[in-house]
Amino acid sequence: YILADDLGYGDVGALNPACKIRTPSMDLLARQGMKFTDAHSGSAVCTPTRYGVLTGRYAWRTRLQSGVCWGYSLPLIARERMTVASMLKKNGYRTACVGKWHLGLEWTRKDPSILPNDSSNLKWDNFDFSKPIVSGPNQLGFDYFFGISASLDMHPHVYIENDRVTSVPTKIIKGNGGKAFWREGPIGDDFKHVEVLDKLTEKAVDFIGDQEPGEPFFLYFPLTAPHKPIIPSEKFLNRSGLNEWGDFVMQVDETVGAVMQAVEKKGLTDRTLIIVTSDNGMPFPRAKANLYEYGIHMPLAIAWPTRVPAAQESDELVSLIDVTRSIFDAAQVTPMQEEEMSGRSLWPAIQKNAKPGYMHREFVFSG
Repeated sequence: YILADDLGYGDVGALNPACKIRTPSMDLLARQGMKFTDAHSGSAVCTPTRYGVLTGRYAWRTRLQSGVCWGYSLPLIARERMTVASMLKKNGYRTACVGKWHLGLEWTRKDPSILPNDSSNLKWDNFDFSKPIVSGPNQLGFDYFFGISASLDMHPHVYIENDRVTSVPTKIIKGNGGKAFWREGPIGDDFKHVEVLDKLTEKAVDFIGDQEPGEPFFLYFPLTAPHKPIIPSEKFLNRSGLNEWGDFVMQVDETVGAVMQAVEKKGLTDRTLIIVTSDNGMPFPRAKANLYEYGIHMPLAIAWPTRVPAAQESDELVSLIDVTRSIFDAAQVTPMQEEEMSGRSLWPAIQKNAKPGYMHREFVFSG
């Protein structure tokens, strides 16, 4: 399940004939399966959508009534809350999250009585980065986690593997401005912003490559890009012929292609459901953080050669919380807390046997 960060509907060639950015991997995925032309996120910003895709619930059912989590926010998903990962793990799947978490972590605090809040201005003095993270992806069903705590522009600027940082930060990086924006904060010695997307891609590909024959697995791959800092790697600089945004989107597309190739290399293409979408609209006027169409209208393509007919298109009005229930249907798993999920399965739409009005309902967006 690949979740891009700030990728707009119009940034994908398969969905936008006028798109000037070349996206061959995402276009291929759309041709191999079904593209949804009227898919919407649960919010026009990052965290609420991420809560929804893992739980199948609207994020406004949590403490987060607006805005997003930050690098030191406490977990938004309660330990007893079912997630896609916890249900699949219970049913024999090996589970991993690689990438941007952005749903809160419980860092070890020097003074446990001082609780962090959901603020961009929170200082890092009370956190002991040398100690394990008390609660995070590992407590919500993921056997393995490698990634960052929040968005790439948010501190702490460190990699996290399972419940520990890979390098305890001993210095502070100054903030950066413009398109390559990030905030001042602690940084690990092994952390360079421009390398993060490539590092995460490598970890995701390695996870797929490490699977044992016949072992079912679930990979949740929330990307850090093309969200700011908009810093394509040297390989992609000027590749689009447009600007840094176009270059970065092309790098995201290559990441999608790397995952597809890893699945193919393992001989698992016919047995693997691949989903690609985004969390909210691009950071341009009337898009991200706004409930205009460009803020919530998301690219969504689903491929599975043995189950999803190729070269299909659906104009059904769907939500990304529908994908959660669809994953359970694909795995033939009946979720716990099903009555608390808000989404509907996409399979009737995919198989073109949906009853009239099946997908039509009210949506509620936070913003």
